[in-house]
Amino acid sequence: MHRFALSIIGLGFLFACTAPTPRPAPGDIAAAYQAVGRLQEASREIELAIRMRPRDISLRRQAARIYVEANDSNRAIVHLESAIQFAPRDGALWLDLAEIERDRQNIADAYVAFRRASTLTPTDLRAVSGLALSAENLGFSEEANDAYARWDALKLGLEPGAVE
Repeated sequence: MHRFALSIIGLGFLFACTAPTPRPAPGDIAAAYQAVGRLQEASREIELAIRMRPRDISLRRQAARIYVEANDSNRAIVHLESAIQFAPRDGALWLDLAEIERDRQNIADAYVAFRRASTLTPTDLRAVSGLALSAENLGFSEEANDAYARWDALKLGLEPGAVE
């Protein structure tokens, strides 16, 4: 009986020592490179991960963040626009796109993306504030005033439309 128990323990030890190490998730290598500022390697690795999983929204968002950090907003936008094709109702994607366009001084494009983001996520303070500011910059006074009222309501913890 003792031999059997020892054999089982020995087999367990053997399997534990020879078990394959888990493979990193797609994007993990890119994240590691990004964390240490090696953005060229990070962009290469994220592109490889996206080739394996082109419809993966989280990989596309990760790619956009890497490219923004690398000062390549054009590539970031390409990835966000691809992600939006797969998930057009994802307000976070629209918000990411809006913020990049705002930072590039593309106010009209930022306005469109902020408007979509605030429609999809009406309680998101960044989306609503971005809409208010971009609408004002474009001279859309009525829409800007409505968005400012929603922004104020959100800051007070009220439901949008509660303050008239």
